[in-house]
Amino acid sequence: MPDSPELSDGLLITGATGFLGGAVVRALLRRGVPPARMRIVVRDLARAAAAGLPAASLVRGDLADSAAERDLAAAAESAAVVLHCAASLKACGRSGYHEVNVRGTERLLRSVRAAAPGAHVVFVSSLAAAGPSVDGTGSAALPEACRPVSAYGASKRDAELAVVALPRWTIVRPPVVYGSGDGATRLLFRQATAPIATVPPRPRPLSVIHADDVVEALVAAIVRRPHGAVLPLDGPERTDTHAFVRAIAAACGRRARLVRIPLAIAAAAAVVSDGVARVTGSASYFNRDKVRELRACGWVADGSAARTLLGVAPRVGLREGLARVAAAEGFLRGTTSATA
Repeated sequence: MPDSPELSDGLLITGATGFLGGAVVRALLRRGVPPARMRIVVRDLARAAAAGLPAASLVRGDLADSAAERDLAAAAESAAVVLHCAASLKACGRSGYHEVNVRGTERLLRSVRAAAPGAHVVFVSSLAAAGPSVDGTGSAALPEACRPVSAYGASKRDAELAVVALPRWTIVRPPVVYGSGDGATRLLFRQATAPIATVPPRPRPLSVIHADDVVEALVAAIVRRPHGAVLPLDGPERTDTHAFVRAIAAACGRRARLVRIPLAIAAAAAVVSDGVARVTGSASYFNRDKVRELRACGWVADGSAARTLLGVAPRVGLREGLARVAAAEGFLRGTTSATA
């Protein structure tokens, strides 16, 4: 995508210490956006600087802190665009998702209304907010028409309801996102390359997309700012829950040994995982909420509106993308990695 003078407008970014948010910041810096034009809201300034985020961009703010709205409003001053990536992807129960994904979003949006009422908000949501689909039908529905099946999906849908009350907004709904440096991706690779890989009894159709393609779409949304658009993202090819595991193993030079597990057993294991999470205070990617999503008929997105309105199309094929992760994370046979 060509550079645009609009990239020099003031940007407020949340979630930059996370997987996608950090990748977007790096992409903007590569495109020549000056750090002084970005305000990146983080909870821990030292940790953010150590992660490589530009010190000149960092401002302290905590979306989970009800007393932080003044700080958020100060950060939003003069912002033309707000990219809201911050979210809780795993939590100990429904309230954990709601506190960050809904109430945190509401705090941010109140601050934006107060300090930058003309700003365009680009909200990174999730296909989970739309609800299940085997062919992409309904994946671009407005939030009031969505039917999420998980607590995480409901929290993202409720955050979308707050976003669409703004004067100017764009909602982007990625499906399963994978890429190097992501903890959830690393877990998938570990599962696929284990002696046995557990899968649901029958395959469910699945949209997946490489993080590089998501980042390109988000930068395009910052530039083009299509108002009132709900944009599901889809990768260049679709897969299913079984074929995806096989493809991951193949990218690592292995053959997946799939074992089909009844969802009732998965649900029982998830209860144990949730119990451990409550005791330790550390949420897991595998929980009862995830099993609710596994029970769904499929998770397929229709990416046609994103291609039209953003002017970008996904380019990283599944085989290429998985091979990148396998090499970078040390999953190829005979390789090692500090992060694997």
